[in-house]
Amino acid sequence: MSMSRSLVFPRLASTALRRSIKTSAPIQGGHHIEHWWGPEKAAGREVVGFGATGDETYQDRLDYWYPAIRFRVEDDVIRPIRQKEGGDWKNLSSDEKKLLYRYSYRQTLAEFEAPTGYWKVMAATVCFVLGLATSYTIFLKKFAYPDLPPTFDNEYKEAQVERMLALEKGNFLGPAKYYDYENNRWKK
Repeated sequence: MSMSRSLVFPRLASTALRRSIKTSAPIQGGHHIEHWWGPEKAAGREVVGFGATGDETYQDRLDYWYPAIRFRVEDDVIRPIRQKEGGDWKNLSSDEKKLLYRYSYRQTLAEFEAPTGYWKVMAATVCFVLGLATSYTIFLKKFAYPDLPPTFDNEYKEAQVERMLALEKGNFLGPAKYYDYENNRWKK
């Protein structure tokens, strides 16, 4: 049985720091999005527990899966099912049990841990940036930079070495050191 990353690597930030950072917008988590609803969105929801931070908030978290409030406000659809919930659960149909779950939680654990496919957006962005950089380099090479000077040609370099040999320049360190002037060939 494998453990989730969030359980293996617990959050390092303190509770006070997490409370000060949170807003009512989705917060990006490790490989999923956490939803945190503060007291401004908790109006009308049933308080069912203490929660991870002690606040009346709904928060999807893998390390503390029980939020302090229900996900949805109780309405006319769920009210009769909640009354049946207090009795024997064998009287509830599977659809009613699923509806009870969906009113209490935003998503199942399998949905919560499912990959989001966000890596595709990142890969596309990296490829796009690399394409732009390549296009810019080609543009600069073709239109902005001048042609290479003739000194980079191999024929020019060979002619330069021949001239150095003819003038006997570089007898100690240059190419003339490796040339045999008596036999008119390179030393072996």
